[in-house]
Amino acid sequence: MIPLLSHHPRAIERMFTRIADRYDLLNRILTVGLDRIWRQKAVECLPPDGRLVVDIGVGTGDFAFYALQRYPQLFVLGVDLSEKMLRKSRAKLNSCRYFGLLADALNLPLRDQCADAVLCGFTVRNFENLHRGLSEMARILKPGGRALILEFAPVSPAWHRSLYGLLVRYGVPLVGRLFSEAMAYRYLSLSIKQMEPPDGVTKALIDAGFRSVSYGVLAFGFVVCFLAIR
Repeated sequence: MIPLLSHHPRAIERMFTRIADRYDLLNRILTVGLDRIWRQKAVECLPPDGRLVVDIGVGTGDFAFYALQRYPQLFVLGVDLSEKMLRKSRAKLNSCRYFGLLADALNLPLRDQCADAVLCGFTVRNFENLHRGLSEMARILKPGGRALILEFAPVSPAWHRSLYGLLVRYGVPLVGRLFSEAMAYRYLSLSIKQMEPPDGVTKALIDAGFRSVSYGVLAFGFVVCFLAIR
């Protein structure tokens, strides 16, 4: 557990590779299907004339799917540490407008100011270094480019006593034990507990080079959608 809680990239990659086959199913169960609605609403904030979007921590491709569906001119580059997750995303999207790239979000092999937007769904809390990961997002965005970040970032310190908090603390590891890797979903609940609150993430985004940051609260204050403008 220590390498996971320190967010070591190799440990994170191994964990997501192990749960890749059941990742979508578990997401649907654990969010009661709401994660799809959150992603659909979030992509409405993408620049309507954008051409290239980089999806960091693309996973099985849900965020990219809704972006490609809404914007027919868009090309999405999905980045992930796990080759197995990338294979899942390629199979799901099956589009000439999508390309999957095996890479670390903290060291993107992309040129400066190449992207119109960045998507990042439930990945920021896994960064080994938050400032470096957010700085990489800012680096690859064109001036005026947008970063859309969905993350478990509880607004209240007392989140763990809420209904959602109890689900995360007890339900998530239980479901993980029944359907997949118990250790991975134990990590999920602990990583949420370690996550910066929304105001802390906002400050980190400004420090990383974004000029404007706003956020909206979802799931009774348990999930936050950040919109950061370069």
